[in-house]
Amino acid sequence: MTDIELSKLSDDERAKKRRAKQTQNNLILSLLACLGMVAVIFLAVPRPTTSLIPHVDYKTVASQAASTSGLPVVAPSLPTKNWYSNAARFTAKPSDGVANWYVGFVGPKDEYLGLTQGFDANPTWTTLQLQGDVPTGTAEISGTKWVVWQATTKSNPAKSRDYALVADIVASPGKPAQQFIVFGTASKAQLKSFAQSVLKAVN
Repeated sequence: MTDIELSKLSDDERAKKRRAKQTQNNLILSLLACLGMVAVIFLAVPRPTTSLIPHVDYKTVASQAASTSGLPVVAPSLPTKNWYSNAARFTAKPSDGVANWYVGFVGPKDEYLGLTQGFDANPTWTTLQLQGDVPTGTAEISGTKWVVWQATTKSNPAKSRDYALVADIVASPGKPAQQFIVFGTASKAQLKSFAQSVLKAVN
């Protein structure tokens, strides 16, 4: 092979290397441009600063349920201003025959408190409401005896009905007996405080 041919071969190799390097640089620049556009879009899109969970006007729902059913539906006060209701419903004619009212609350640290109020409830209904729980003792709250129900198997994270307080309120003349089930993932102290709020609403 002549010196001229070797020189041409060397030039060709250098040209190939330059083209390969340019292609690599172009890919890197394109990738950086794409990442830049993604960052701009991410920063430009507004994000909500409040919870996306809808807040429910549970007191209005309770008032409507009481007016329609003629039953003393209870609407306890919120534990603090930082709590809100995320669900409220009244079931007048369920398949189990026990009319009931349910309201749930969410706290500032995503704690949860729930109340189920059953009218003319029976032991079978209570057991079905607290599946997996068994009565383990009693607690006196504001002069009312509450039965403590706890899960036989502890969950991690805790489930909403791993710990519950159940109280039966004797029926007043012309009114059905009521059973209150207070439950949630909040602390036991918060559950007991909420039970007090329920009794205040009853009275």
